[in-house]
Amino acid sequence: MKVAAPIRILGIGSPLGDDEVGWLVAKVLQQNLDLNNLSVSMHDRPGANLIRLMHGAEIVILIDAIITEATPGTLYRLEGNAIHQAFQNQTSTHGFGLAEALKLAQALGEAPANVVLWGMEIVSADPAMGMSDTVREAIPALVNAIEDEVTVILERNEN
Repeated sequence: MKVAAPIRILGIGSPLGDDEVGWLVAKVLQQNLDLNNLSVSMHDRPGANLIRLMHGAEIVILIDAIITEATPGTLYRLEGNAIHQAFQNQTSTHGFGLAEALKLAQALGEAPANVVLWGMEIVSADPAMGMSDTVREAIPALVNAIEDEVTVILERNEN
C-alpha cells in the first residue's frame, strides 16, 4: 500500500543560533534521503502558515528547537495530541508556534492524519549567541533518528 500523499519533512526555526537546528537537520536530510517519496524544506517561523505547508500530506514530520528545563541536546519525539499536551502552557520562540498552528489546523479540519514532532532541547533562542557546541554535536543523532523513522514508514507503506 502506497502513502496517499507525500511525506513532508519541515525544518522549522530561524537561520541563526541554536534555533537553526531544524534547518540544519532538514538540509542534511535533503542530501541523505531519496526525495522521490518525500519532500524536505526549511521554514523561518511559519506560524499559521504551517497549515498551508502541511496541506495535502498524509504524514508530516516537523523538526524544531525546544526550550524546557531539560539538558541541551536532549531529543524529543512527539505525535499528534501529545504535541499539544507537551506545549500547551509554553510560549514558542516563534510567536504563534507549532502547537498553536497544529491546534488551529485540527479545528479547521486541515490537520494531516499523522504529525510527528522531532525536537531538540537548545541552549538559547538568542540568535546573537550563535550555535552552541552541545546542539551542533547532537545534530547527527537527530538526523539518524529521523532517517530511521522515514525508512520504517516507507518500508511499511511499500507492503
